Amino acid sequence: MTRCIEEMQVKYENDRFGAILRPLQPGMPADGPREWRIKCFDCPGKVKRSQIVDGDKVLSAIVSSTQVYTPGPEETLTNFEVHLKNKRHRDNVNARLARERGSAS
Repeated sequence: MTRCIEEMQVKYENDRFGAILRPLQPGMPADGPREWRIKCFDCPGKVKRSQIVDGDKVLSAIVSSTQVYTPGPEETLTNFEVHLKNKRHRDNVNARLARERGSAS
């Protein structure tokens, strides 16, 4: 998987993404098989509202995460490359690059 990520980063040098191991699920043995996930740092993930109860107070927060993808098929990034070619993703990358160029001036 590491080699696939490195090759994809060369091909899409302006895109920000990385591989992470999926956290162990409850009840799974610690030495069980782990699954890779690919995070796209250019695309926002789902936005959700979460509530925290502190005594008699209910605190609310909006939480956003990065987009997470399952690699495949097999040990390849073919499915993730579809995301990298997606118009919305390309727009996000181009907007970030424009902001970076503007702040460098």
